[in-house]
Amino acid sequence: MNMTKSILKDQAQTLTKAETEALPVAKSAAHDKFRSPLRYPGGKQKAIEQIARVFPTAAGEYREPLVGGGSVYFHARSIKLAKSYWINDKFTELVAFWQSVQDPDICRSLMTELESLRAGFADAEEIKQYFLKAREENPEDSYRQALLFFFFNRVTFSGTTRAGGFSASASLRRFTASSVERLSPMPEALRDTKITCGEFQDLITREGDDVFLFLDPPYYTATRLYGKGGSLHAFDHWKLAKLLAKTKHRFLITYDDCPEIRELYKFANIQSWSLQYGMNNCNLAKESKVGNELFIANYDLSK
Repeated sequence: MNMTKSILKDQAQTLTKAETEALPVAKSAAHDKFRSPLRYPGGKQKAIEQIARVFPTAAGEYREPLVGGGSVYFHARSIKLAKSYWINDKFTELVAFWQSVQDPDICRSLMTELESLRAGFADAEEIKQYFLKAREENPEDSYRQALLFFFFNRVTFSGTTRAGGFSASASLRRFTASSVERLSPMPEALRDTKITCGEFQDLITREGDDVFLFLDPPYYTATRLYGKGGSLHAFDHWKLAKLLAKTKHRFLITYDDCPEIRELYKFANIQSWSLQYGMNNCNLAKESKVGNELFIANYDLSK
């Protein structure tokens, strides 16, 4: 057993079986809203209200081929936008995380081990050493993938997981007991949702009744941000546009505003909007930047 696994095993034993079973997996009240427990590059949590204003009023099935951190999915689920849901991503460790926290027992176990791990660190340097060792792991089991994914998400710059560098500040301010507790509503938030790890085209081309597709692809002008070593950055924007031009499903896309994207989607309805970035995208004067974004859809966005 390597040192990383030994540390995790020893710390997991600090909670008894009874304590593990007593750890809650929450059920939301009707007025509660589900929120993503992840920090995610390009995440749309701060833009939820703007995005929701151009949603259709209802759908038979909600599909998100590039779910990422899931902020928009969780909002759609909160407002009961559709009768069924299908989310997908190509990032194996991310999908392992979503599938793991979907199961109440596995989610509870993950919460226990993550809290034991967190509580066992004395300072940021200990967290860094664990991070450096864990980053070299290539676990095959989805449970370990899920646990490490959440750990990396909390202790790296902007939640960029393995592709990002360790952040001492994030490891102390973001990897907290409350951050682990945010996993508690996940089994209910993901209940009966189909979760797959595959290519985005599968969700676009699969037939269905009254399907609504939401897509938040990597920005056309983006730098490497996610995946193992940033390996998932390469994205075929042309392929996506061609598929959407042919689909019979309703779709809504968010994109960065640039001439190339406007040209690719000249067949669709395009609406400009603005998104204020967080402090990780500030200038030297510590002023938050405002990005020019696009909504692109094959239905009327003016309603």
